[in-house]
Amino acid sequence: MKNFMRIKIMNNRIHKNTIMIAAGGTGGHIFPSLSIINQIQNHLFIIITDERGEDYFNNFLVNKGINFKIFTHKLSSPSNKFIINKLKSLFQIFISILKSILLIIHYKPDAIIGFGGYPSFAPIIAAKIFRVPSIIHEQNTVIGRANKLLSKITNILALSFIDIDNIQQKKRSIYTGNPVRQEFYEIGKIKYLPPAKKNFFYILIYGGSLGSKFFSEYLPSIICSLPKGMKEKIKIIQQVRKEDLKLVRKNYKLNKIDAEISIFFKDVSEKFKISHLIITRSGGSSVAEVLASNRPVIFIPLPTSLDNHQYENARFLERNKGGWLIDQNSKTINELERLIKHLLQNPKNLVEASNQLKKLASGLEKLRNNKTPTEFLSECILKLINNKKKVVPTIC
Repeated sequence: MKNFMRIKIMNNRIHKNTIMIAAGGTGGHIFPSLSIINQIQNHLFIIITDERGEDYFNNFLVNKGINFKIFTHKLSSPSNKFIINKLKSLFQIFISILKSILLIIHYKPDAIIGFGGYPSFAPIIAAKIFRVPSIIHEQNTVIGRANKLLSKITNILALSFIDIDNIQQKKRSIYTGNPVRQEFYEIGKIKYLPPAKKNFFYILIYGGSLGSKFFSEYLPSIICSLPKGMKEKIKIIQQVRKEDLKLVRKNYKLNKIDAEISIFFKDVSEKFKISHLIITRSGGSSVAEVLASNRPVIFIPLPTSLDNHQYENARFLERNKGGWLIDQNSKTINELERLIKHLLQNPKNLVEASNQLKKLASGLEKLRNNKTPTEFLSECILKLINNKKKVVPTIC
């Protein structure tokens, strides 16, 4: 058991409670957990994630005066069709449970919060064994397989959407929304305005935390095929994979399109703030950021997402007229090109979409006692810690 515990940072500051955070290594799992940590900073956070998530947490939490320790668990999906890989995954889960048990014995957490992904599985199982109160947060419209199983033993299943059908433990379920950083809520308070005729039309393109080959290859070709007059008016801000960086920059430069290209935007909220249109995947965090900031969006769901949850996420905003949904298939390129042209020529449609997002966000906020998802879920966590009966708190 080499590298059994990989301790990163812990300040000597006094903390009120010890809260264990478990999250998979993608942005969709990590960003909501970071929002909660930032909201209730005066606690000790024991973070369990995988190697991908370790860098995320360090990048956002180092030098912020927050008490935290990171432990990485190596895990893979047990759904693999090969029996050897399946057995390997089950063994990894078993080891993760043992590690989680030792962490609970040592740190005695007051609550354990799982934000999805396989690193959440073992800590919630261990929480049940030691009767530590726990919450599972689901980011998508379709509850994940691990979360579906864990919802049977956790105290609370916190939901990001109001229309989720495949829930078995409805009495333990509450609608909290999906937490995002405060910066996105602040953007939502600013009235959306289309660009003036002489100004650039800013388009933000990003393919989620892992990037996207489709976004690097096909989207630039669509943008570059626009009429000359349109290309002169737009400015592209795009996240791409490292291996695609040079090619994408070259394509935009050859077509004389003003573009800012990067493999990662740490200040993505600032990019949201100046953008008139966003083109992105529709993972839970991306949808939540769009909803919080009221920025018009074109969703292109990842076609391989588990249980097609990205499509269902995008459908939620499309049904409420807050954005547009384009399926990634053979017809995508022509359909997407027509839509972009239409929105550039009819900015009033963007204003209408922003207004619909604002209306939707306001209605959902009323369901959370006029609190943001970050505020509401944070209060639920603290209520659960302070509630000796360990049942769903009255605020939820």
